[in-house]
Amino acid sequence: MIGRIKSVYCKDFVSYSEITFYPKKYFNVLTGPNGTGKSTIVSAIVLGLGGDPQLLDRSSSIADYIQSGKNAATIIITIFGRNDQSTEAFKRMINHNGESRFFVNTKEFSKTKYLSFIAAYNIQVNNLCQFLPQDRVQDFSKMNPQELLVNTMSSVCDNQLIRSFTDLKEMRIKQLSAQADREKQNDKLQQEQNRLEQLQVSIDQYQERQEILQKLNLYKAKKLWTEVKSSEEKIDNYKSQLDKAKEDYNVAKKAFEEEKGAQEEILKLNADLRKKTTEQRNIQQSTKSINEVDKIKYLLETKQHELQLFNDTKSEALNELEKRKETIIKTRETTMSHYNKRRELETQLNDEKIPEITALCHKIDRLENMKSQKIEELRVRNPNLFKAMNWVAQNKQKYSCNIYDPMIFELRIKSEEGAMYLENVVRQRDLFAFACEDKNDMSDLINELCVKQKLSVNVIYCAPAEKCLFKPTVPITELTQMGFNAYLVDLVTGPIPLINKLCGTYQIHNIPIGKDEVSKFTACVPKSIRIYFGGNKKYSVMASRYRADLMLTESIIKKKNQLITLDLNQINSLKERHAKSILEKDHIRNTLRDIDNEFDRLQIVLRQEGDAKKRIEQKLSHFSNLADEISKLQSKVNMINKSFASSDNIKKTFEKAVLVDLKKIFQIEQHLHNSLELTDKLMKGKKVSKIMEIAHLQQQESQINTLKEREDQFLKASTLVNKLTGLLQSKSEELNSKTVELRHLCSGKLPSNDDFPFKNDFDQLSNLNLEQIYETIVEFQARLDCMKNLNSETITDFRQRQTEVEELKKVIEMKSNQEKNIDAEIITLYNNWEPQLTKLIETINNKFSEFMDSLSYVGEVVLSRKDKSDFDSYGIQIMVKYRKDAKLQTLDKYIQSGGERAVAIAIYSLSLQHITHVPFRCVDEINQGMDAKNERHIFNLLLKEATKDGSAQYLFVTPKLLLDLNYNDRLCVSVVHNSGSIKSDVVFPLC
Repeated sequence: MIGRIKSVYCKDFVSYSEITFYPKKYFNVLTGPNGTGKSTIVSAIVLGLGGDPQLLDRSSSIADYIQSGKNAATIIITIFGRNDQSTEAFKRMINHNGESRFFVNTKEFSKTKYLSFIAAYNIQVNNLCQFLPQDRVQDFSKMNPQELLVNTMSSVCDNQLIRSFTDLKEMRIKQLSAQADREKQNDKLQQEQNRLEQLQVSIDQYQERQEILQKLNLYKAKKLWTEVKSSEEKIDNYKSQLDKAKEDYNVAKKAFEEEKGAQEEILKLNADLRKKTTEQRNIQQSTKSINEVDKIKYLLETKQHELQLFNDTKSEALNELEKRKETIIKTRETTMSHYNKRRELETQLNDEKIPEITALCHKIDRLENMKSQKIEELRVRNPNLFKAMNWVAQNKQKYSCNIYDPMIFELRIKSEEGAMYLENVVRQRDLFAFACEDKNDMSDLINELCVKQKLSVNVIYCAPAEKCLFKPTVPITELTQMGFNAYLVDLVTGPIPLINKLCGTYQIHNIPIGKDEVSKFTACVPKSIRIYFGGNKKYSVMASRYRADLMLTESIIKKKNQLITLDLNQINSLKERHAKSILEKDHIRNTLRDIDNEFDRLQIVLRQEGDAKKRIEQKLSHFSNLADEISKLQSKVNMINKSFASSDNIKKTFEKAVLVDLKKIFQIEQHLHNSLELTDKLMKGKKVSKIMEIAHLQQQESQINTLKEREDQFLKASTLVNKLTGLLQSKSEELNSKTVELRHLCSGKLPSNDDFPFKNDFDQLSNLNLEQIYETIVEFQARLDCMKNLNSETITDFRQRQTEVEELKKVIEMKSNQEKNIDAEIITLYNNWEPQLTKLIETINNKFSEFMDSLSYVGEVVLSRKDKSDFDSYGIQIMVKYRKDAKLQTLDKYIQSGGERAVAIAIYSLSLQHITHVPFRCVDEINQGMDAKNERHIFNLLLKEATKDGSAQYLFVTPKLLLDLNYNDRLCVSVVHNSGSIKSDVVFPLC
C-alpha cells in the first residue's frame, strides 16, 4: 500500500468548487460524459504531486487552472505511508499570480524539498510510463528509443540500475575523452618527433658549418698576418721616400721665393710707365618754348557747352533716378516676401510632409509584410517547420495539386481580436500543418518530410473547392441584438480549401463574435450555437446525457500572436493619409516652382533697374566732375595770360645772358687750343716710354721663364710630399684595422705574442703564399654560403622540443593507463548491468508479445543500440504488426493510426505492470480512437492484470464503457457528472 493514493481533494480547481475522490486499492475506472471533469482529477494528481503545467499540454500557466472568479486553488493528495495505517498529505496552493506554496502534513517546504519527499515514494509524474494524461497520449509515440528506455527503467527498475546506466554513459564519455586526448597527444608527439628529426639535420649542418667557419677564420687570420707584415715593410719604405721628398721640397721653395721677389720689382716699374691723365669738357645748351594757349581755350569752351546741356536736362535725370530707386525698393520687398514664403514651404515640405510620407510608407509596409516577420520568427522557434517550408517552396511542382503552407501564413485575419478568437478555436498542430488538396500528394509529402528528412511536422488534407461550401445555421441579423456583429469565418480570408477545412472541422461559420455585452444575453443564444465569443471571453455550450438542460462554460482567452492579422481599416486609413500627403507634397512643390519662376523674373527686373540707376548715377557723377574740370581749365588760362604780360622782360634778360655765354665760349676755345699743344708734347713722351717698356720686358723675359721653371719644381715637390704623406697615413690606418681584425679572430692575441693560441696551426700554414691562402678562403666561404645559417634559437628550440617529447611520452603513458582503468571499470559495471537490463526487456517483451498475440496482433520489445560501448544509443523499440501481410514496424506516429498506437501504448503499459516498482499508474482516455473490438480486449487485459495480487494501483479514465464488459470485486467504477441531480428515468447499465 506504500505510496498508493488514498484521496484526492480539490477546491476551486478548474470546474470543481470542492471535491474529494477516494480511489480503491487496485483498478479504478473514472467514466462520464466529456466535459464533466474526469481529466481534471488527473490534472489535480499531476499538479498536486509537484508537476509542471507543461506536462499536461493544456496551458503553460498554472494560474489558468484556478476556477473562474476565484483567486486561489487548493489540491491535497493523501497517500499511504511506510508505516501501517500512516498517511502522507501533499498540499499545493496556487494563487492568481501563478505562484505556488507546498506543504507536507501541514508543514510548508520549498518546491525542491517537496519534490524530494514525493520522489522517495518512487512517484514520477513526468514519466509517461507512469502518468499518461489525455493530451499527452500522442507524446508517448513521439518518444525516441533512448527516452523510452530511461522512462521504462525509471518506472519499473530500482535506482541502482538507473545509476549504473548513468555511470556507464559518464564513464564512456570519460573513456572517449581520454582516448581522444591520448590520440591528440600521440599526434602531437609524432609532430614533435618529426620536427626533432628535421632539427637534427639542421643541428648536424650547424656543427659542420661551425667547423668550416673555424677553419675559415684561421685562414683569414693567416691572410691578415701576412698582409700586416707586408704593410709594415711598405710603411718603412714610404717613410724613407718621404724624408728625401721633404729635403727636395725645401730647396725648391727657397729658389721659387727668390725669383718671385725679382718679378714683383719688374711689375712695379711697368706700372709707373703706364700712368697718364686726360681731361675733356662738353658744354650743351638747349632751350624749350611751349605754346598751348589756343588748345586749352578750345577745350574749355567745349566743356562749358556740354555742362550747359546737362543743366537743361538735370531735373529730368533726377526724377528718373528717384523712380528707379522706388522700383528697386518695391521689387526687393516683393522678392523678400517670395523668399520668406519659399523658405516656409520648403521647411514644411522637408520637415513635415516628406518625413510623414516616409513614416506612412514604413507603417504600411510593416503591416502588409507580416508574413516575412512571422517566417523570421519561425526560423528561430521551429527550425524543422522552417526547413520543411523551404523544401516545399522549392518542390511544389512535383505534386499534382496545390500544397499550402501552414495556416499561420496562408490565412489573413482582419483584426487582432479575430486572430485571438481563431487561435482559441483551432488546434495549434493544425495551425502549423501543411495542407494538401490530393491524398496521394499528402502521402508523398509525409513520406518525404517525416520519414526521409525526419522533420517533426504535420500534414492535413483539404478538399479542393472554388467557393465556401458552408453557411451559418442562424443568420447574423438574428444575433445582432444580442451584441454579435459577425461570424468567425467573416474575419478570416485565405485559400478557399483551407476555409472549408476550418468550417468542416471547427465550425467557424457557426461561431459568432461579439462584444462584452454578449454576457448579458447568454440565455437567449440559440441552442444550435455551441461556441461563441464576447470580448475576451469564450462561451462553450455542452449537452448532458443525463439532463435535458445545457451546460455553459465561460473562460477567459488570451492572445497567442501566431496568426497574421491584417487591419484593413488601419491600412486603408494609412493609405488615404499617404495619398493626401502626396497631393499636399506635390502642391507645395508646384507652389515652390511658381515662386522660383517669379523670383527669377524679379531678379531680372532688379538687374535691369539697377543697371538703369547706375547709368543715371554715372551721368550725374560725370557732369559733377565736368564742372571741376572747367574750373581748373579757367585757372590755367588766367595763369597763361599773366605770363604773357612779362614775356618782353624775359626776352631782354635772355639777350643779355646770350652775350655773356658767348664770351665764356671764346675763353674756353682759347684754353682748348693751349691744351692741345700740351697733349702733343705728352704723346711724344709716351711713345718714348713705350719703347723703354718693351725693351725692359725683353730684357727680363729670361728671368720670367726661370721663375716659371722654379714654380713647377716647387709644385712637383709639394705634390710628392702630400702624396707620400697620404699613402703613409692610409697604410697605417689599414695596418691598424687589420691588426684589430686579427686580434678579433685570434681571441685578442697576435702571432708575435708568446701565448698566441693558434701557433701550431699557423706553423702548418707557413708554406702557403698569400694567393693560396686567398683561394682557400674563397673555397670555404663558398661552402658556407651554400649551407643554411642557423641561429642560437634553433639549438634552444631543439633542446626544448627534446624535453617536450619526453614529457609527452609520460602523458601518453598516463592517458593510456587511465583509459585502461576506465575500460576495466566499464567492463565490470557493464557485466553487472547488462544482464539485468536484458532480463528486464525480455520480461517486458514476453508480456508485450503475449498480450499482442491475445489480440491476434504481433508485437516485440527489443533493445536497440548502435554499438555495445555506445551507451547513449541504447534504447527500447516497440515493434508491432497489425496485419498479416505487413512486416514488423517500429511504433511511430507517422506509420500507425491513432487507434493502433493507443493499443500498443496500453499493452506496453500493462507489460510494465508485472515488474513495476511504482505505487500507482494513471492513464487518461487511452482508448480514444480504438475500435470496439480492441477497446474490449484492452479493458479485459487491464482488468486481468491490474487486479492481480501485488499489482500497482491503476487509474483508468474513459468517457465511455462498452456494454457487457467483465467486472470483478477489485474493480471500482466511479461515474463523474457535474449536475446537481440525476433524471429519474436514467439507468446506468453496470452489468
